[in-house]
Amino acid sequence: MKGPLSGIRVLEFTTAWSGPFAGRCLAYLGADVIKVEAPNHPDSWRGPRVGGAPIYYPDLKPGIDAQNQSVLFNSQNIDKRSIALNLKANGADAVMRDLAEDADVVLANFAPGVMDRLGVGHHALSQINPRIILVEMPAFGPGGPASSHQGMGKTMEPASGMTALMGYSDGTPVLTGPALMDPAGGLHAVAAVVTALELRERTGTGTRVLVPQVEAAASWIGEYILEQTETGNTWAPDGNHICDAAPHAAYPCRGDEDWITISVRDETAWASLCEVLSLADIVDDPRFATVEARQTAQVELDALIGQRTRNHDKCDLTARLQARGVTAAPVLNGAEIAQSTAMQQANMIVSLDHPVVGRREYSSLAFRHSRTPGSHRNAAPTFGEHNDEILRDLLKYDDARISHLRETGVIADDPTADTDTPRRNL
Repeated sequence: MKGPLSGIRVLEFTTAWSGPFAGRCLAYLGADVIKVEAPNHPDSWRGPRVGGAPIYYPDLKPGIDAQNQSVLFNSQNIDKRSIALNLKANGADAVMRDLAEDADVVLANFAPGVMDRLGVGHHALSQINPRIILVEMPAFGPGGPASSHQGMGKTMEPASGMTALMGYSDGTPVLTGPALMDPAGGLHAVAAVVTALELRERTGTGTRVLVPQVEAAASWIGEYILEQTETGNTWAPDGNHICDAAPHAAYPCRGDEDWITISVRDETAWASLCEVLSLADIVDDPRFATVEARQTAQVELDALIGQRTRNHDKCDLTARLQARGVTAAPVLNGAEIAQSTAMQQANMIVSLDHPVVGRREYSSLAFRHSRTPGSHRNAAPTFGEHNDEILRDLLKYDDARISHLRETGVIADDPTADTDTPRRNL
């Protein structure tokens, strides 16, 4: 179904997660997203040509065409077309010029300066197409001491200040890995594209937008930054404990690594929790009489609650607590989320056919437009899958010219290099 960005063409020069995720969102919204990869430097999430860690492949079996089977790559490049273009080869500049003439957006998450060195920076592109929009997603903003540094989720997260907010009372910061940084950066890039398109509607010309991902992440923790600035108070993480609830933590349940989260902010919920967990002996204990008192005794309280929750199924216990007005939720793993009735009913799981790995299920996106809903239509492309389609149908090249581009290495049908995706299970 057509989305709100139907008719918009995006040239995507991205790798790994944040940039491909942004491109995936734009494609879901209806844009024609053409992923441009270099044969000697494919998207890092395609993985190595051989020897990849089994965890990154369907059925835990990397086959002979491993770089087209990566779960990582295939999860974030849905609905895109692929052209394998070596911008450093003689003759590639003409192809790129022809692509840029009719493009609306160029999206990139390379290190600062890479696009300029490849000849596809904003100055060069705007000479070809004054209406083109370039959205770049560097790790750090311009002008600062780290502005030229590369980054990834695990380095940008501490740089943004996020890791100082997570951890336990011993003061050791804790990483989420790339779980927050990359999607946050990707969503900021989507917002940048949409706002730049709106600006172009009013001015008639394109623009360049920088989306520094560390700054994008810092905007998500603004209240802590303001607190530090205004009061001088620095947030001190204490595991799952917070200042206005007790108990407030994750507790073990029956099963292998099964957990339930519980949060109590008032005495009514506390009484209900004690009744469900058969804690009548402590419901009136002065040590736990108020939220403030329970916070003082949280270590002992967590142990008492954990002794009772471990005998329960996490989903059954959640339902019982919620029915009594207690805030609770089961901690679900990936398989449980994918198989949940709620996800299915919300259309958050989509089944797509891939030419190499077959029919697979993928997570959908939560954009819900009423008149232009958008949709997932195609699985991720194989490397260079749409070379001929783009050159012939879009750029109107004849067969002789396409053959010459292939013979001279301007385009390729297979990667010629490995990537830096780990070969071992993380």
